[in-house]
Amino acid sequence: MNPLRRALFGLGAAGFVTGILMVVVIATSDHVESPQLEAGLSLVVAWSFLGTGLYAWDRRPDNLTGPLMGAVGFAWFLSQLSTSNIPGLYAAGLILSSLPFGVLIHLLVAFPSGRLEHRFDRYLVGLAYFLTLVYPCVTILFFDPVTADECTTCPANPLLVSDNEDLLGALFSVQSALALCGVSTLIWRLVRRQRVADRSERIRNAPVWWAGGAAMFVVALLLLTEFGPEKGNFDDYVYYLALAVLATIPFAFLFGLLRSRLSEVELELRKSRARIAEAGYAERRRVERDLHDGAQQRLVALALELRMAQAKLDRDPAGAAELLDGAANELAAATAELRELARGLHPAVLTERGLVAALEALARRAPLPVSVEAHGTEPAPAAAEAAAYFVVAEALTNVARHAHAERAAISVDRTEGRLEVEVRDDGRGGANAAGGSGLRGLSERVAALDGRLEVASREGEGTTVRAVFPTGVTQTPARDRS
Repeated sequence: MNPLRRALFGLGAAGFVTGILMVVVIATSDHVESPQLEAGLSLVVAWSFLGTGLYAWDRRPDNLTGPLMGAVGFAWFLSQLSTSNIPGLYAAGLILSSLPFGVLIHLLVAFPSGRLEHRFDRYLVGLAYFLTLVYPCVTILFFDPVTADECTTCPANPLLVSDNEDLLGALFSVQSALALCGVSTLIWRLVRRQRVADRSERIRNAPVWWAGGAAMFVVALLLLTEFGPEKGNFDDYVYYLALAVLATIPFAFLFGLLRSRLSEVELELRKSRARIAEAGYAERRRVERDLHDGAQQRLVALALELRMAQAKLDRDPAGAAELLDGAANELAAATAELRELARGLHPAVLTERGLVAALEALARRAPLPVSVEAHGTEPAPAAAEAAAYFVVAEALTNVARHAHAERAAISVDRTEGRLEVEVRDDGRGGANAAGGSGLRGLSERVAALDGRLEVASREGEGTTVRAVFPTGVTQTPARDRS
């Protein structure tokens, strides 16, 4: 257990014991109208803030929301000293009776980061602490519970300096007016935050904003009772209502966390479904490109051989028959390759004998002389070798169909953490990588492997297609037996 968690367990134990003592103090009080109700509500308020605060503190130690929630709970314990029958504790409770609301205002203003990010927020929180901690130190000097109508059974005030009811009434009116302004400002800010927040913020934080706003509204009603004559127990009912609403704030915080987690899970499920659909689509595109890039070169060569055989039928039947035999063999090989590619496999020669051997096979099948030159033996990922193979296949197909070239050359370089394949021809040039779907599809395939595809093709100077792949060990390298 880390030191923070041990400290939080200690605070939790202290809060549990203090809560029991608070209940005892309230239950044995001589000047509480409904001790059982007040003890129960006070215990719910204090323990809910304390428990939720310790949980939030443990989960996010860098966020001050947890410590502030715990501070509200402990401040509530201290405020209930005002129910004590002991004069000294009673006077301390009077001074601290409003402190929980000051800490609560700090919590709501700073929520959700736990920090006061604007100067106006610091002014508002400063006013709250002034009215709930500093100001009562002045009013206590002029409050005599013995002569007060609302607390005839309260113990004596040992801090009494002068029993001046007029001055005390004026001080209470000023305090209530300033507090009412501060509470109204906080309610406005909570409503404004709700309006300007994005969807994720509303899901996570709106329950606290609404519960906090409702609590502050009831507190405002409680403050308004200070400006009118006291009739019956209306102010007591409002106070108990304020306690009940106040107790909902920690649960609203937990509810917001739950909503946020559920929203995150739902979002992740949607992303997962999108990734699965995208992977399926990408796989279909891959098979489509493999069929196009691998088998097409064979079929183009086959078509050329058939045309040559057709041209020789009359003047050279034996030569035509030989070409037809070769075309039949080429057709059988193309059929086998189509079968393999339809299953999403690499060409057999690439899997069994490696990249160089596979490129040599492509060169032999080309309808023009093609040389193969290889450098280096550094292994490369299987996906990179497959993409390199299809880059060469597509380039040779384009040479046969469009370049009017007399010869081509393939080079393979596997050194310095990269795999580079290049196809050069001496054709007419002028190829456009963006103009056809073949090279564009290859470019996407190469980019998916963090590689790059380069095409240089000036008019009359032939065409060079180069693909470069990083060979970091991200996949199992393909075995090259060449």
